[in-house]
Formats: sequence, structure tokens, C-alpha cells
Amino acid sequence: MKAVVLHAPGKLAVEAVPDPRILAPGDAIVRVRATAICGADLLPFHGLTPGFEAGTILGHEFAGEVVEVGPGVTAVKPGDRVVNTSMISDGTCPSCRAGRVTQCEGRSLFGYSGVYPRLDGGQAELVRVPQADRALRALPETVSDEAAIFLADVLPTGYGAVVRGDVREGDTVVVVGCGPVGLMAVLCAAPLAGRLIAVDGVPVRRELAARLGAEAVTPGDAADAVAAATGGLGADVVIEAAGSLGALDASLSLARGRGVVSVVGAHFEPDYPLDNGRMFERELTLRFSIGDPAADGTALLERLAAAEFDPTLVITHRMPLDDAAEAYRLFDSREATKVVLSA
Repeated sequence: MKAVVLHAPGKLAVEAVPDPRILAPGDAIVRVRATAICGADLLPFHGLTPGFEAGTILGHEFAGEVVEVGPGVTAVKPGDRVVNTSMISDGTCPSCRAGRVTQCEGRSLFGYSGVYPRLDGGQAELVRVPQADRALRALPETVSDEAAIFLADVLPTGYGAVVRGDVREGDTVVVVGCGPVGLMAVLCAAPLAGRLIAVDGVPVRRELAARLGAEAVTPGDAADAVAAATGGLGADVVIEAAGSLGALDASLSLARGRGVVSVVGAHFEPDYPLDNGRMFERELTLRFSIGDPAADGTALLERLAAAEFDPTLVITHRMPLDDAAEAYRLFDSREATKVVLSA
């Protein structure tokens, strides 16, 4: 089969690799029909993932058709259209039993190695899915493959940012960073927010945020826009979806007293200089979250099936799997906001 393989930082190729096979009773094999590039894929691409193994197949967002299942799989069967959850979990550890699936002791992320046990991803024609009863969700015919891939990661992550930020009806909400996750946060916050301001330096991303219902501004204009919207008080909830130190700094400065800063941008800095004086004086809540498609995917799938919203509006590029190297270049340079690859 063909797959997108990362050999070294910045060096990926689409090449022939052995077809995956069933290795455990709970495994399934999925023929991929649509897969996407996520910002988290850029971390190993840039060599920022400790211990990442050369030869790992990338990708943790995919939808397709089940072609084979192990004897222990009961939730899906060959012929079912399915979408994955980006991270697998065992369902038996204390965290899973307590509902903290993203903290599973046996978790792995599709398309990753090093920081998690290696699990080859879905930017391929076929993919092995361990814990298939937990990691795959069957799709109704009313939900397209393109819409479904948002359920694998970025839609639950954006939704989680809104829920964990405790956004309430009428709140002033600011989303800092309008990549795919930030745009999903805009999509999910729009029905609740009284004012919704999206901040990004890329014009196309601001245009997409505006289409989803936000007032879109540049980073340089963010402070004035929030002050004007709130009479100088600051936002009720700020969602940081960029994953940069500058974005986190800005988010903390844009929140009102007793406001919430809900962080879903990926951060790995061990020495961030948190301003305790600001945090204490303004009684700020700072909350970090990882998207939880296992917990939130079913409800979000029902909303997709009911056509309550359409995440495919943020897809800017559709390309064949063979063009993955160019797709990564476009995504890395921010010339593309969301790329879908067809296998």
C-alpha cells in the first residue's frame, strides 16, 4: 500500500509499505477514503517530538471503510463507514474508568512514536486500528467522509475548548489563533456568544472565521477590539488555540477579572514565566485541555447528521495522497488552512 512516511525532520515521502494486518483480537483494518493534516503533525515534521521513530506513518485524522476485524471486535464490521478517534485508549485503567480518557495509561496517538508507543497513522491507503470498539465510530450515510474527519480530533478539541472554558449564553468570547482547531472553537462558540472575536495574522483564516460568525481581527488590533466590545473590562472567555507563547501571553491579557483562559494550543514549554501577580489580582482561571473525541464524538456526530453546522467550510485544499509532500509544504507555510488528502 501507499503511505506518508516521515524519515527525518522535514523529510517525508509517499512510498510503498507492507499492508497492515490484524495483530490482536480487538484490531480492525480500515481502508482510508479521506485523511487530513493536523497542526500536531507538524511537531514530528519539525523534529520537535522526542524519540520519534524514522519510518512512522503520519496522520491521526481519517475516515474510511472497515475491511477486516479481529475476533474481539463487536461494534463495527466489514463494510461499515467509520471515523477514528485520534488517540486510542484501553478502557480499563483508572483514568479511563473515571472518564479521563485522554489521560489513559495505555494511550497512543495515531501517526506518533517516541512520546507514545508507536502507532502508525492514517495518511495511507490502509490503517490498523487497535481497540477498534473504542477507537472507531460508525457513520450514517448523511455524514460525508470529509465532514467525518473533523470528528477525529479538531472538532472535539474546539468543542472542548468552549465547554472547558465554561462559555455561557451572551458571553464575550475571544479565540486567539484561527487554525483548524481555533476555527472549530469559533464554530462551536458562535451559537452561545454574545460577541465573538477571532484573532489571527493570516487573512484567509480571518475570512474563514468571519464566515463562521466571528468578528475577525489581526493580533495588533485584538486589544482595542476587545476593549471596545466590553467597555474595557476584557473578555469573559479567551480560547488560546495557537500553541505559541505570544498567543498565551495575549490571551491572559485579554481576559476580564475572574475570566477564563481555555488553552487547547499544544504547549511543551517547561519554563513559561506565568505572571502570578496578574493571575492573583484578576482572579483568572487558566485551564489546559486535550480534545476528547471518545467522550464528545457521539454528540458531535449527531449534530453533524442533523446539519447543525458544517466544519467542511474550513477546508481550503483537497489533494491526492501522492501529493502529500506539497500538501505539508502548503500547510506548514500557512498557505493552506485545512488539507484533506484522498487515498
